[in-house]
Order: sequence, then structure tokens, then C-alpha cells
Amino acid sequence: MTEAMRQIKDALGEDAIIVSSRDGPGGSVRVTAAVEQQNPSFDEVLEAEDHGAGQYSGEEIIELVTDALLKHRVPGMVSEKIVAAAIIQATGDPQEALQRALEKTFTFMQPAKRPARPIMLVGPPGAGKTLMAAKLAAKAVMDGHRPAVITTDIQRAGGIEQLSAFLNILNLPLGQAQDPKSLKLALAEAKGASHVIVDTGGLNPFDPQEMKTLARLMASAEMDAALVLPAGVDAEESAEIALTFEILGVRRLIPTRLDFARRIGGILSAADRGGLAFAEASHTPQVANGILALDAAALSNIILPHVPKKEKARTKTKKGRA
Repeated sequence: MTEAMRQIKDALGEDAIIVSSRDGPGGSVRVTAAVEQQNPSFDEVLEAEDHGAGQYSGEEIIELVTDALLKHRVPGMVSEKIVAAAIIQATGDPQEALQRALEKTFTFMQPAKRPARPIMLVGPPGAGKTLMAAKLAAKAVMDGHRPAVITTDIQRAGGIEQLSAFLNILNLPLGQAQDPKSLKLALAEAKGASHVIVDTGGLNPFDPQEMKTLARLMASAEMDAALVLPAGVDAEESAEIALTFEILGVRRLIPTRLDFARRIGGILSAADRGGLAFAEASHTPQVANGILALDAAALSNIILPHVPKKEKARTKTKKGRA
């Protein structure tokens, strides 16, 4: 640590701010540091006081963002990336700085109104894939489209009945497939639909045989696979789950249970480790209007929902140059 601090002072000077530090292998340490911008002219300070009263300093923003990430149990390596980006993006508004940092750290996809390829929902048991399939279908119908829904979850007791009950309300049929061949046929029949949604059964991501079964289904046609993962799960376990699905070609993450999860470090860790893009999320058990467009602004509001307003600065200064 002493040697690290010496290198930081040599590189950044005595005014360097320590953002975070953690132990590394072999007795090493990793320290993230930054320096604030040089002091502006005296006239520039006056302008900032006139137009930026009540704003947070860069150091205060970093403290607020760091505390919020710690609260959500965001792993150190992921937190360091976000905080480092927030330092660069600091604007006086902690939520805006966090939003910009998230935009730099993660990938966000804008859901297409008419997707070019089917979307296959994959993930561990109990993640909420079937409910998400119903929500995606409901949103498409409410937008004036007629989607097609197919399920491969035909072995689980009640799986077909649950999804059928949702689709009956929407006056939509439910296609079924039990293997890659039948899935390919079902997808061909649904070719004219505006959206094609494929629900799959829950799989153990650490069981090679079950993952091979999923890989065969994914290879039956060109599809975009999305990992459905509940928020509130341990960060390291979420990251490992995401990595196993990423190996199969999954590129998209749909978090669920955001309505009652108090810590979302797991989904941030999953997105980071698996290189997955955010698009939609589930934040309510309701099927109608049950999808949240998870962009950087929405994610920032989840992580840092309440920021106390600072009182206006009342310091009076004379004009001049510093």
C-alpha cells in the first residue's frame, strides 16, 4: 500500500483522491485514485455559484455513488468501473453523474417495435421466464401487433396451463415444441407474426447435459436469446450463471423481481461478467404494463433513488481573477 500511494502521488500529485482500494494476489493491492479539475478563474467561480447553487462537488458525488453501490452489494471490480466513470462524468447532480457512468460501463438495448428475429427466454428455474413471455406478448398486443408465443416447457407440471391462461385473455394461441426439430417447425409456422417469443423450461446452468439441451434448441433457428435472472441473488453466483449462458451465445439480460429486491448488485455483476446488454425488466407481477424499459436513467434511479437537495450557497465574493 505504501508503494502504491507513492506511485499515485508521483503520477497525480498530492491532491489525488483515493476512490477505492482492495487486496490483490500475492500480497499486492489495487488502488483507484483521481484528481479534481484545476481551479477555474475567479470569474468562473462566481458564474458557478450563480448558476450551480445547491450542486454537489465531485468528491461528494463520488461518496454518494460509492455508498449506493456498497448498499446494493455491487462487487468491487464492477463498482470501481462505475465510480471511475462517475468521476469523469461528474456534473453536480449525483443521479446524472451515475446515469452517465452506467451508460459508459454497461450496454443498453432499445427494444425493437418489430424484432427481426425470435426472442428465446432462458434461465434458471423460477426466474420468471413464463411471466415475462406473457408480458412481452401483452405489450405487443397493446401496441397493436399480433405476436406468436411458443413454449418448450412442456414437462413441468402446470407450465403450459399457466402460459395458456395468460394468452387466452389476449386471444392468442400457444405453440408447443419438445425438441429442436419441432421448435424449428413451430418457428416456421410463426414466421408472419410481428413478434415471436419462445419460453423455455428452467435449466441448471451448472449441469453440462442440461446446457447441451438448451444449446441444441438455440441452434434450431436464428434467434436472440435473453437471460431472465431475478434481482436480489448473490452477486458472484449471478455472475457465474451469466457466464455459462454467455458461452452459449446469450447477449441480453432481462432482470425480474425489481419490485421487491433491495439489492441489485447481482444483476450488475451478471451484466458485467457475461457482457450482457440491458433492455427490458420486470418490476411488477401484473402482466399488463408489466415491463420496464431498463435504460441507464431507470437503472440509476433504482440504485440512487433519493438524493437530498443541497441548500443554496450564500457566500458573497468580490469580482476579480484568481
